[in-house]
Amino acid sequence: MPTRVGLGGLGAVAVTYGFARYGYGLFVPVLREQFGLSTPMLGVLASASYAAYLAMLVGSGVAAARTGPRVPVVIGSLSAAAGMAIIAVAQSWPVLALGVVVAGSSAGWSWAPFSDAVARMVDDDSQARTLSVISTGTTFGLATAAPIAVLAGASWRPAWWAFAATALATAAYNTWLLPTGTPTHDGSLPRLRVAWFVCPRSGPLLAFAFAFMLAGTVYLTFAVDLVRAGGLTGAAGPVLWLVIGVAGLAGIAGGDLITRYGLMPTHRVTVLALAASIAALAVAPGSWSVLIVSAALFGAGYMIAGALLSVWSSRVFADRPAVGFTATILTGSLGSIAGPAAAGAMATRVGMAGTFLVLGVATALSVIIRPAASDRRDRQRSSTTLCPSAPEHTGT
Repeated sequence: MPTRVGLGGLGAVAVTYGFARYGYGLFVPVLREQFGLSTPMLGVLASASYAAYLAMLVGSGVAAARTGPRVPVVIGSLSAAAGMAIIAVAQSWPVLALGVVVAGSSAGWSWAPFSDAVARMVDDDSQARTLSVISTGTTFGLATAAPIAVLAGASWRPAWWAFAATALATAAYNTWLLPTGTPTHDGSLPRLRVAWFVCPRSGPLLAFAFAFMLAGTVYLTFAVDLVRAGGLTGAAGPVLWLVIGVAGLAGIAGGDLITRYGLMPTHRVTVLALAASIAALAVAPGSWSVLIVSAALFGAGYMIAGALLSVWSSRVFADRPAVGFTATILTGSLGSIAGPAAAGAMATRVGMAGTFLVLGVATALSVIIRPAASDRRDRQRSSTTLCPSAPEHTGT
């Protein structure tokens, strides 16, 4: 069962994040030429896609609480398939924009519900590993999409049809695999209060989510521009993404690292790897060797951090894993929104290399964030620090 759930989650995250959400960025050059899009318009499309993602992320938490994990996950994969099919047939920029937004929204449905699925379908000893495998789906998607984007070139439509077909296959598999309904209550939506989300135990988790997603989004947004300004050729972008995707496979080991060493040591190593990747690119943005090392450190660190976030959240919000993880991702998304805007403003003063250096130092300082409990024994001893259970509605 852990293998089946892991494959289902990995596939869902790969098609919704790796293809549907991030695939747009990989194909931006050819889409710009094909549809005559300006840089501001490309940015507007990306922002609209992200706004749809956030909206659907909230919907995912509500749906998981009411119906169980199957419905939101299948909705996510079908949204990805529909959006990418629209992109494949688009002949005008408004149709392209619709496809980008629908495809981008799909990621909001797909990741968090697997926290409930793992809690229900996987034994305790295998949960951390399974959550890590699922969180690594993004890197599988990127590692597949990056070379496809390079090989497709101007013949980009068949690539999007292939992505859409993969999403349909994922929807079918998870329809067969995942359960419906909720095992702990009658299906009514829990009355979620601020005190349930924000408590002594969740504070460090939410702070880490914010810092991790801020740093990651800035890197993914501006790293290519930085290395091109440093003198590297146009191939730097695809190479950077490919190395990130391949190195991100290390995220599969995230659960085993947490099980063996605990949350705190894994957190420290992950944060320092991310900080080193960002600072290295700031110091030598025109070096191919530094680019590869930076991308490898970032890919491994970013995906292990994603696994860490998933496992950590499942322990903090043990009574409502999917709803709690949705709240965690939403908090991290605030960092994703604030990061690029702040970095862009800072770059006008100190340059992009200086901005990356400041970000690298700030990321390293986030190592002071300390998980409230590093393992299951600590969690049992420190039960008073757990976020309180959310009381449920007694009526409709």
